[in-house]
Amino acid sequence: MRFSLKRLTLILVATVVVLILYLICIVNFDDMSAFYQDLLIHDRYDDRSFKNSDSIIRQEFHYSNYLFEGYDNFTALYDNDIERVQSLPLNEKCKAFFDQHELYNPEWAIDLWRGDIKFEKNINHKKMFFKSRSDILKEQKSAKGESDEITRIDNNTINEEFKNSYKASKIAEQGMADTITLMRLYGKCFVNNENHEMNDIYQKYSNKLFPFLNTHALPTFERLTQQGDRLFGDNILPVFHTDNQFTGQTVLYDPGHDNLIDFLHKNTSGKGIVISAANKHVRDLIKLIRVLRALNNRLPIQIVYNGDINTKSRRIIELVATRDIDFLLNPGMASEHLDVLPELKLLEQYKDYGSEFPPQDIWLVNIKFSIEKQEKQSFPKYSNKLLALLMSSFEEVVLLDADTVPLVPIIEFFESDEYKKSGTFFFKDRSLRDHNDYIETNYFSKLFPINEKSMDTLFNIPLVTNKTMSNKYMTGWRHFQEAGVVALQKKDHFLPILMTLPLSYWRDPARSSIWGDKEMYWLGFAMSGDESYEFNEYSAASVGELTKNSTYAFYPNTTSQELCSTHPGHVDKNGKLLWINSGFSFCKKNGSFRDRLNFPFSIFEAEELNQKYSKPLQIRAAIIPPDLPNLREPFNPIDDTPELDFMESWTHRHKDMDELDNRRIEDYGPQKGWMHNPNCQGYFYCAYNQIATYNLTNGNGLDEGHVFEFDEESTKLFDYLGKIWITGNVRTEPRARPVKPTPQSTVQITSIDTSKQAELSSTQHALIQDSPFTQQSQRMPDIPEVVQQEPAEDISSEEESSSLMNKLTNVLDKSKIPKEQQLSESGNEFLGMILADLVVSPARSQQYATEEQEW
Repeated sequence: MRFSLKRLTLILVATVVVLILYLICIVNFDDMSAFYQDLLIHDRYDDRSFKNSDSIIRQEFHYSNYLFEGYDNFTALYDNDIERVQSLPLNEKCKAFFDQHELYNPEWAIDLWRGDIKFEKNINHKKMFFKSRSDILKEQKSAKGESDEITRIDNNTINEEFKNSYKASKIAEQGMADTITLMRLYGKCFVNNENHEMNDIYQKYSNKLFPFLNTHALPTFERLTQQGDRLFGDNILPVFHTDNQFTGQTVLYDPGHDNLIDFLHKNTSGKGIVISAANKHVRDLIKLIRVLRALNNRLPIQIVYNGDINTKSRRIIELVATRDIDFLLNPGMASEHLDVLPELKLLEQYKDYGSEFPPQDIWLVNIKFSIEKQEKQSFPKYSNKLLALLMSSFEEVVLLDADTVPLVPIIEFFESDEYKKSGTFFFKDRSLRDHNDYIETNYFSKLFPINEKSMDTLFNIPLVTNKTMSNKYMTGWRHFQEAGVVALQKKDHFLPILMTLPLSYWRDPARSSIWGDKEMYWLGFAMSGDESYEFNEYSAASVGELTKNSTYAFYPNTTSQELCSTHPGHVDKNGKLLWINSGFSFCKKNGSFRDRLNFPFSIFEAEELNQKYSKPLQIRAAIIPPDLPNLREPFNPIDDTPELDFMESWTHRHKDMDELDNRRIEDYGPQKGWMHNPNCQGYFYCAYNQIATYNLTNGNGLDEGHVFEFDEESTKLFDYLGKIWITGNVRTEPRARPVKPTPQSTVQITSIDTSKQAELSSTQHALIQDSPFTQQSQRMPDIPEVVQQEPAEDISSEEESSSLMNKLTNVLDKSKIPKEQQLSESGNEFLGMILADLVVSPARSQQYATEEQEW
């Protein structure tokens, strides 16, 4: 075949054109769909192709592309005249919308998204997706004895899985966003609006949106008083005066007539404290109640539980809440009265601190039967807080965690400027350098009323503003809200509470994108189109004692001040410390023996370290590290180049001590405001008020935080409240602390049956008395017991009883004792811990004494 010059020229031109088009296709991803692009490059699995795919995914998933599925059908009712729709009376629009929704979606119900269609959080990280699937495939091949090499066929298979995940994620995200849009319209039309003509639709969609609520049963309300407990009847809600005292009146819920959501919304009354708790929280709970009494709290308290507070726990709660001061502060109640701040004699000095210890008005609220049985597993445990907020009967609530310690009267949260302005008072978390992902903030943006073309604008629902979109979470940081204290006017902000519920049972990407319930409160507001919420000015502080001696400092040669603690605290705009989290113990994990090997405790004397761990936290100062700059700009920009550049700049900074094996760094100062530390089982954080700047144009400058050193009056109050908290292990009646005998003497064991007595060596008795496990000892009728602290927490389950019996058996067979316990320096201590865990019978006490002597 002959080729003329002309023909060769045409072939060459055609080849060049095809090549140019191909290059355009490869480079110009912004104009192509991810699915189509993957078809073009199904055999290209290099970094560039992965990055291009990620860019397209971010664009396609961007919240600005979201539109409610029924939008076009609804506007078509009015010839797509948007201004006309907006001007219609609300009730007319509501009826038209819900009638049409019922017509097109008669079987609609909220979806938990736990079937085959799930959201893939790595959908905008294709390389990560491939690595995850490749690692699984390699393991499967190795298990079969095959080569673990990933072939082109394997990559093609993974790519098909990626495409399927892409489709499923689009469907799931659209479905979730549509559900939240529907909830906003439900709130606009019914919750925040009187629309009696549509009561049937209100009831129907209440059931559809909240199928886990048992509409036939309110929680049961039981009041604990000195005169005895009073259990109110079924479906009864107590009524409180404007002075927050119980009126004696109740409101009856009629399941056959009332709408549960409407009833809970309209029949709240008074101000009060709400705490979600179970048996396992009772030890912290009774200590919290003691602190509330010391702060002269007169607000009623509703303890909301899910059928998991038993009779013993209720009795202890009642004792602590209602008994007189002589009982509550009796030095015989706990050994800590003499061991901790012995110069501070609570029973003699409490009036010096203005304490009156009024009895507390305690209500136990059981929601066990208010949740449909088949739906109980849909909720993670922290969701009980959300349900407690919903089902408590107060109109105005301060929601507390059981391990929260308020340092001011609770009424001050209601009296704050923030609460008066908005009906809310929220608190910020530690400003940790822990980032979230584009797909997470974009997902939440899609749940907000944010787009002009939306059902929200048709129904005049306010769109979110920079207030929400520029907060720390939405600009790239994982931790924004601390939820140990949440103050909220429920009646005015009822829809935001309802909005939190879907987030608690949508695992991906909702629950997996936030830490427990921490971010759910402001998210509920934003999803409702309600930006009337206010945060405390400052982020969380590290509270305790400044590291004054450079010998104990992690950065000894820096001008930055250091404060290491397990406790975040919250300082208001006036420099007043309002509350701390994680109880009042120096370390709630009681790990001095374990931490003695870690700096700085490795240079402590043993007794000094034990004393530190056995005493309450000493609060003398607080450090709030510098705030972090935005990682991601507001409104979720598609281009991630600035974000990646910022994170890449971290690699050019010095490494901090939590990134190195070094226990100290002497050559430079801290690079981050918060440093994680392995002490106290990882609950230990060090905070710094000066760090190397994140401003890339500022060279060697410093970013500045805040240091607060508290005055003598404040620190005395903190010590007083700390001792009130730490001495909070109660019994049914106080007992005198036994005097430790001389080595030759014996110790009598008190007995419920006083005719029985037994003897222990003084060494054993001291071990039992001083063991941290004495708080977990268990009583049994007619069996002697070592003089010890009464447990605040129930430990009487069959499983735990079985565990105790196993320990009893094992102590008689040294071969069954873990090797690390045999090798420790405290064989005696181990025996004492076991004895403290068990009921010691007279018949076996001598046998244990023999074992102790042998060891």
